[in-house]
Amino acid sequence: MVRDSSLEKKKFKLVLLIILLSGIIILYFGMIVYSFFRVNRYNDYVLPNSYLQSYKIDDYNFDELENKIQKLSNDVMMQKVVLVCNGKEYEYSLSELGFSLDSAEIVNNIKKYQKSLNYNQKISLLYSDSRKVYAYKFKYDEGVLKNFLNNLKVQVDLPLVNGHFDVSDGSVRYIEGIDSFSLNVDESLVSIVSLVNEDNINSKFELIGSSEKAVNNDSYKSIDTKVSSFSTEFNPWISRATNLKTGLSYINGVIIEPGEVFSFYKYAGPYNKKGYVFYYEFVGNGVCQIATTTYNTALLGGLEIVKRYPHAKKSVYVPGGLDATVASYSSGWNVDFQFRNTYQYPIYISAYAIGGTAYVEFWSNSNAKEGKTYETQSVQIGNRGYTTYLLTYKDGVEVDRSKIATTWYTED
Repeated sequence: MVRDSSLEKKKFKLVLLIILLSGIIILYFGMIVYSFFRVNRYNDYVLPNSYLQSYKIDDYNFDELENKIQKLSNDVMMQKVVLVCNGKEYEYSLSELGFSLDSAEIVNNIKKYQKSLNYNQKISLLYSDSRKVYAYKFKYDEGVLKNFLNNLKVQVDLPLVNGHFDVSDGSVRYIEGIDSFSLNVDESLVSIVSLVNEDNINSKFELIGSSEKAVNNDSYKSIDTKVSSFSTEFNPWISRATNLKTGLSYINGVIIEPGEVFSFYKYAGPYNKKGYVFYYEFVGNGVCQIATTTYNTALLGGLEIVKRYPHAKKSVYVPGGLDATVASYSSGWNVDFQFRNTYQYPIYISAYAIGGTAYVEFWSNSNAKEGKTYETQSVQIGNRGYTTYLLTYKDGVEVDRSKIATTWYTED
């Protein structure tokens, strides 16, 4: 009886073992079958833990995924990009640039990737927590992007503006020039398309264009004050007035650098060129009044007179000895008036006529005269002689009185 009981126990254990092994085998093969069918499912579905950038896209079949991406495209295309153009930044959405997600290309890339995996790799991914992140792929409407850039070009293009003087409000001030810029639409389009991708859609894109440097003169920025001026009267209704106005126009806007000698003839002569009328055997009738007006402006600015010749007869528009004659002849010989800029700053000449008054103004820096002011004085000597003086004042007090010239007129 003892033997039979022991044998029964062994048989029982063997049966249990067989059942256990059978269960394990069945379970194992069951898992294999389950895994096989599960893996095969992902021939048409996106593997778990798959992302399109930050958007989870796993367990979508590929037809559904394309629709899902098209819906995501609206959100993604609202992302802003910064376009840098000629040093300025402009922010736009990808949608405004004509971009959208290429859902077909994205799905195709996912299919290619999953197809490249072997069975074991897929099994590993099914039971792994690691993420697979797919990149955005974009398509664009070239017409929309080109139209956008053409519209932007209208906003950003700048014409070349060299440094210049503005006298529109009666004062003289130097306006710094502006460099030109011209957006290259075609090259910028290629650059944007090549740069828009998953890594830098939030980056700043430098657009492509050409630029030309403006010509500027920093020393002209120092000109901020009218340092001297003088005016003379004339009859605006006679032909002589034409020569006066023409002479004014030729010296208006002239800039004299420090140490430079201004020649009236250099700018306004010869006095038979365009704009002048003449009716004597020599040319220059009437222009002398502008030379005289300039001469007195130079004296009141405390500048050095280099050349000055008087008329044969005293002028009616200035006191005796304060006139300056100019003339040019067909032989090429000329009578000139000249002065030197003794300031440390450039001088800008503003010359114009209002009604029957001719004005000549010198503009320079407020420190050009070093706080001094000047006054002229004409003293008659005899019937035809005049001695002229320059009086210098500092803080309202006369500090110098110097002789300018003695002038003798040969005609009454």
